[in-house]
Amino acid sequence: MQRQQNSSILIADEGRQAGLSNEICEFAGAVIDITVAKRAELQSTLNVIPAHTWYALPSGGLTFLNKRAADNAGLPEDHPLRFGMDTRAAWDSHIPFLHPDDHEETRRVWSTCLRTGRAGEVSFRVRNAEGEYRWFLSRAEPLRASDGTLLYWIGVNHYIDDAKRAQEALERSEAELRRSEKELREVIDTIPTVAWSALPDGSHSYVNKRFVEYSGLSAEQAAASGWHAATHPDDLQQHVSKWMASVASGDLFENEVRFRRADGQYRWHLCRGVPLRDEAGNIVKWYGVLTDVEERKQAEFYLSKASRLATVAELSASIAHELNQPLMSVLANAQAAKRWLVANPPNLLEANASIERIIRDARAADEVMLHIRGLFKHESFEKKEVSIRDALSEAVRFLRGDPRKHDISIDWQLDEHLPTVSVDLTQIQQVFINLLSNAMEALEDSQISPHIIVRASSTDQNQILIQVIDNGLGVADQEKIFNAFVTTKRNGMGIGLAVSRSIVEAHGGRLWAENNPSGGATFNVALPISPVDQTFDVT
Repeated sequence: MQRQQNSSILIADEGRQAGLSNEICEFAGAVIDITVAKRAELQSTLNVIPAHTWYALPSGGLTFLNKRAADNAGLPEDHPLRFGMDTRAAWDSHIPFLHPDDHEETRRVWSTCLRTGRAGEVSFRVRNAEGEYRWFLSRAEPLRASDGTLLYWIGVNHYIDDAKRAQEALERSEAELRRSEKELREVIDTIPTVAWSALPDGSHSYVNKRFVEYSGLSAEQAAASGWHAATHPDDLQQHVSKWMASVASGDLFENEVRFRRADGQYRWHLCRGVPLRDEAGNIVKWYGVLTDVEERKQAEFYLSKASRLATVAELSASIAHELNQPLMSVLANAQAAKRWLVANPPNLLEANASIERIIRDARAADEVMLHIRGLFKHESFEKKEVSIRDALSEAVRFLRGDPRKHDISIDWQLDEHLPTVSVDLTQIQQVFINLLSNAMEALEDSQISPHIIVRASSTDQNQILIQVIDNGLGVADQEKIFNAFVTTKRNGMGIGLAVSRSIVEAHGGRLWAENNPSGGATFNVALPISPVDQTFDVT
């Protein structure tokens, strides 16, 4: 107030000395009193605002800093900017307070405000009393009189140093992530297989150049949904459905699918994908590879074809052996019937018995032929209730027709009351014939006489367990012997055990091998006891 009064007295005295009337001099002093009062009120207001505030003249010259801003800048207590004194400062007089790297942008924004008369804002670093720079967001607004005359520029500097440094740290981190991802992609591009990545929602984001070279698509096409165009039409729906199921569940993805090569040829690939998770367990990305498996698929196709042919050949040979028995019996009984009829007198009773046996054996042969026809026509067979005791006895009867196996000792250990099983008799007999034949041949060319034990009993698992036990040399690999084309016989095809396991499993059972502690091997067949009134397909 004292400064205000001194200013008005000084103006009045100067007016009188210039020859002006007392009325004019006193009016000029009164105007100054009003202006100084308004400015003092403005300064008081800016001083209580909890921020760094300032004002400047319409020309742009910085005239006042509130106490917070002046203290931060380390201005002396008697500095003109603390009192709002007009020092005729230049429009950019505040620039020296700022970081040199921020001068150009601040001048550009401030000059635009002065030229247009509109508000503006800019971020810059201000030097504090300790010589350190801190980030502020500065906002300048024009203060106008009621007639629109520009009186002052009012500004507020908001402290944003913490947020700005956090943002810079984030930008550095993101830049480092981008650099790391770039380096990772460069590495992935060099590996000799197709690699890809996808976002958590399943949308593809990247494929390496191996897929680009393979498919002929651009990297952008392949990374987006363009890879659909390279997928075989017959595989696309199934492949996409399986992929989206993995995306939804987060489970590992694996599928075989055909992709078109740049020359138009489709080749089989094994597609695998795994999710990358953050510390909270959330999926942040999927990574995967494609492996060309065309040669393996072709090999599997030809192996499957050869296996089918070999299986048919093996079964046909076995069935031919089985047909031989009833046909030979038919022949023998026919010859006997002829002898009884030509006898003098004819023995009609014996002849009739021989004819009955012919009919029996002919029906047995017909049953075998029906099975052969169904096998080649891929027909389903109806299961029937069968006695395991009878099925085993019939298998042994068939093998006894081979002179080499006629005298082999068999020790029967069958439970007295065995329940029936629901099976296809011809197929189950084929399994027993195979296992018994293998047991009989286990000591072929050996000085030790073969001895076989056949056991059958009920188990607690509602099954019948049939065991064929031999005193041979055992088996080297108890699982591999069930693979197709694996055999220990000189003239064997290695199909019998593979077919036998398939037949047993088709009946809901199990077939496995074990080596005996005292030597030899045991082949186990477990079949369900519960009857099944339905059909099944042997193919």
